[in-house]
Amino acid sequence: MSHRLPVVWNSLSCFFTRRVLARLLTTFLCCVVLVIRPWSRFGGPSAFLLLTLKELVFSAQENLAQHVEATVLNIMGALLGIGLSTMARYLASLPPDGTASSRVIPAVFLITITSLAGYAKSRLPRLQLSARISCFVSIWILTTNAGISSGSVHAATYFVWITLSAATVSLFSNMLLLRWFSTHFARKVADAFSKLHQCLSIALEVLEAKSKEESLHPDSISRQEKLLNELLAESVQLDSAYSIAAFELRLGRISVESIKPLIGVVENTRRELSWGTSRIKKDSGTGVPLSITTPAVDLGGALIESMKYVEEAILFIFEHTPHPPVSTGEKDSLDGLLHRLDQARDTARNELAELLEHVHENTSNVQGVGASAKPPDHALFFVSLIEMADEVRNALLVADKILAQYDTSRTRLWYPRLSWAWLGAAPPTIVDDDGTLPDYNDPERFEDEHRMSMAEAREGLSERARRREADSITLASLMPAAKPAPAARRLLRVRDSVLPGPRVIRARLLLATLVRAIAHSSHLQHAIKNAIGVALLSLPAFLPTGSPGQRWFVHVHGQWMIISYVWVLETNTGATWRVAYLRIAGTILGAVYAYITWLICHTNPYGIVTLVTFADVPISWLITRTDVSSLGVVASVTLPPIVFARYLSPSTNTSIILLAVWRAVMITAGVLAALIMNTFVFPRHCRVLFLRNTSRTLSLLSQLYLTLGRELFQRGRAFTHHDRRRTLKLELETRNSLIRLSRLVSALQNEMSLLPKPMIQYHNTISLMQAMLDTMTGLRKIREHIPVPETVTKLIKERREFVSCVCVSLYAGEHAFRARQPLPQFLPSARHARRVLVARIAAAVRRAPAPLGLAGVYAAAEAEVLAHLVETLEGLLNVCRALFGTAAWLTEGPRHAGSVAVAAGTAPADDGTLHEWDGVL
Repeated sequence: MSHRLPVVWNSLSCFFTRRVLARLLTTFLCCVVLVIRPWSRFGGPSAFLLLTLKELVFSAQENLAQHVEATVLNIMGALLGIGLSTMARYLASLPPDGTASSRVIPAVFLITITSLAGYAKSRLPRLQLSARISCFVSIWILTTNAGISSGSVHAATYFVWITLSAATVSLFSNMLLLRWFSTHFARKVADAFSKLHQCLSIALEVLEAKSKEESLHPDSISRQEKLLNELLAESVQLDSAYSIAAFELRLGRISVESIKPLIGVVENTRRELSWGTSRIKKDSGTGVPLSITTPAVDLGGALIESMKYVEEAILFIFEHTPHPPVSTGEKDSLDGLLHRLDQARDTARNELAELLEHVHENTSNVQGVGASAKPPDHALFFVSLIEMADEVRNALLVADKILAQYDTSRTRLWYPRLSWAWLGAAPPTIVDDDGTLPDYNDPERFEDEHRMSMAEAREGLSERARRREADSITLASLMPAAKPAPAARRLLRVRDSVLPGPRVIRARLLLATLVRAIAHSSHLQHAIKNAIGVALLSLPAFLPTGSPGQRWFVHVHGQWMIISYVWVLETNTGATWRVAYLRIAGTILGAVYAYITWLICHTNPYGIVTLVTFADVPISWLITRTDVSSLGVVASVTLPPIVFARYLSPSTNTSIILLAVWRAVMITAGVLAALIMNTFVFPRHCRVLFLRNTSRTLSLLSQLYLTLGRELFQRGRAFTHHDRRRTLKLELETRNSLIRLSRLVSALQNEMSLLPKPMIQYHNTISLMQAMLDTMTGLRKIREHIPVPETVTKLIKERREFVSCVCVSLYAGEHAFRARQPLPQFLPSARHARRVLVARIAAAVRRAPAPLGLAGVYAAAEAEVLAHLVETLEGLLNVCRALFGTAAWLTEGPRHAGSVAVAAGTAPADDGTLHEWDGVL
């Protein structure tokens, strides 16, 4: 029994974190405030909303800085809602009670407040909770006794007390227990470097095993794939983590901005590992020369040592680990790391160049070059190690800089600068739905099928200009030489000003831009949905006093239905479905527990405080340890109206069981209203958004590859600074698009559908496009060092054919996802074009008058990365055929093997067999 105690203690200590203890203390203190009648009477009959606001908007955060920020913003939102609602009640009190004006004024104010709050929630994620609490207090104040002037001031004072009490109690508890600073971003950066050197270690083990012709550990490749996937997820999270950390209150010596360059280092190193190890994991060939393997392993060891140094430096500065990194404070030690890294990189370069010179000499001395006269295997991996050395060197310099700043700086308060960027960055407790589903309208590339494209608009303007010019020439030829009369001249000026002239065209263009922005703004659409739903659900509250609808609303407490609608309504259908079923389940659980609590305690204050606080233990576990936090939140919100009903209002005649039932029914009604609004009235289905955004992402990939080819063909030299910036911008846009697609797929799983969705194929689509982006990034870096005269200038025809095959395939995939139509049965084979191009490159390198040195290794690496690009492209086409089918016209071919293989759709190996296009032509 004694040996189990440490296990139980560790489990309890892992659960009862600072945040959980702060939640429990806040719940206990709020319950104490409510059961002390001299205090709770300041909140009126709805004083139990103290616990509701505590849970919805003043809940404990990860650290004190986040909680202080949320407290300030949410108090401002609540006071704004209270102020506007009080003004509406004052204006409504001017007409006589019971008149239409006294009921219309609060209704108009409520619709206006909810529409503005809906826009703020969608447009500025950091104000999401502030917008919601504004709606909460406005709904409660304006729908209570609408059309009756008495009690308007008391309602405002009640909610001021409820808001300030919930904020004060929560802030007091969190100041006692929460940490006063956040290191979330720094921990993520350190974890990313840890995974980077683990992944590189596995790749080096694979290389050594192949060089010694030894068998690999069966889990090596799978572990590396798992680490690369985790690295991709962490690299994506680093951007959002930085945007959050940069706008947080924080105590520390160093700003998070000082380690911002490490985000780029992590992403670039991850990409180099991705495309650098793409072939070494799949090639089964052995015989890597030991003279090359040893420098590569040495370089890899220097990279791993440097990554560990950067990781330890970050943890020492931001996590305050007991001991600094080995090299901290010793400049000679850091210089030694840099020296070893540079020396290992230069040695690897020299060894590769010498090996290629040896290959060139053997080729010139042997007639009919055989298979041995070729560049080294796995040249792509060697090149990726060299490229990684530059990135890790930059990381070492950043680590040295922040360590020097840490030694000379004092602890200070870092606070955010108030800006639109700060308001647009979602805090950690907010799910940034806007960030997951932006409209991402680029008029130059992405045209909506329901509106005229920019190209069509430009052509229309051109036709109008040509028509006006022709009309002017015709009018001048027909008009007599004499000047027209003054009246005729005035008529001509009026005609030119009214008919489509330059001014009218400019006005039409401005109007079209405005209409386009309004019609396709997801923020305005969400504001309209919010206002329409609130208007319809609150309609009974503004009916004449004593009418059946108004009495029903008062009896069932219809405010909960409206509040539930506002809380459940999300910016996309999938997220709404997820929140909906979690809130329904949480409402049922909370209502059942509340009724049991009432049966046990009735109005006993000690029992109420004990059982409500005890209920917060499993609720805290749901909120902090699971991904169904909405279930725990709504369960916690359901308790107070039922448990404290008779205690705060002894004159209440409604039975507790009916109160619990009506509470669950109202929540369910609001949830169903939100589902109907987001599913049928204003649908934003994640599947439609996913297919559309996939088409856009493929268009970006096509443009990126065209940009790489254009620079290679037109200039025949390394990229200029402007060209590099344009290419990097395209890469960033594609990466952001892939991030949105990943979040869309997560939301897509929550959408209800009669037919099963091919989720595996959707995930495969994203993985293949991500691999294609990483491959194109490696291709850009490699092409900066290839020998242009031998591999580009003399091979324009072959390269043009390969580029055409790739772009046609990407174009076919793009329009298959856009139109959801089958792919053609036969497409130009990029595999065949690549085989021809690589053969010509190898021949050109062998015929070079002098050894190409390291440039020849880069040429061999380009051949490998093109092979990976072709494999990824064929995998993407296979996914398109699986999702949308194939428009087949050749169902039975001749008997020979090549045509049979083509008709069967099998992917031939990279040898001399026929491919898709070859089988037809």
